[in-house]
Amino acid sequence: MLKFLKSQSLAKYNTFGFNATADLLVELNSVDEFQSLLKSPEWKENNHLILGGGSNILLTDDFHGIVLVNRISGIEIIEENESSTVVKCGAGENWHQFVLYCLQNNWGGLENLSLIPGTVGAAPMQNIGAYGVEIKDTFHTLEAINLKTGELENFKAEDCQFGYRESVFKLGLKGQYLITSVSFKLDKPEYHQLHLDYGIIKNVLDENNIHNPSIQDVSNAVI
Repeated sequence: MLKFLKSQSLAKYNTFGFNATADLLVELNSVDEFQSLLKSPEWKENNHLILGGGSNILLTDDFHGIVLVNRISGIEIIEENESSTVVKCGAGENWHQFVLYCLQNNWGGLENLSLIPGTVGAAPMQNIGAYGVEIKDTFHTLEAINLKTGELENFKAEDCQFGYRESVFKLGLKGQYLITSVSFKLDKPEYHQLHLDYGIIKNVLDENNIHNPSIQDVSNAVI
């Protein structure tokens, strides 16, 4: 059952800690809950704002409407072969914690993207990138709910139209979908090519006399 919180402070839902207030707020943990929300009068009768980690938004005023906080979680392997693993992650998971989880399992590809704030669901929206690596380099697919129909749809890389810090979800489809999960194709150690081109990473590795770095070493250099 959906739980709507009235006159809710948004201070803990944005990284700047601004104490704006939402008329209504609801935290959702599953696709089914969100599909139920779309049918509710609270959703139909109010303006709405979708939040993930709250790291890319400036809440300077109260929000007169309903704020949805995406808490969809869970990590699972959906494909695996000799050289790679496809990992599906709930959009509400913290991005950096997901990267650390991948490192612990020796899945390469996201180590350069350590410590980026936000949620997994926000990552493909902005095609986040750092130190020569972008989301599009390891992206496999994502699932998103169509806000008009309530249907869960699948998007491949070409559907997302990734560009520099942008995607179709910031352009032509802005405000039309809620991302519920993202899947990444990550390399197993013996098949992974590290990206060490950026000077700061090379410098940190050299300073620590690391000449044959692992994905964990690269992540530590970034952090």
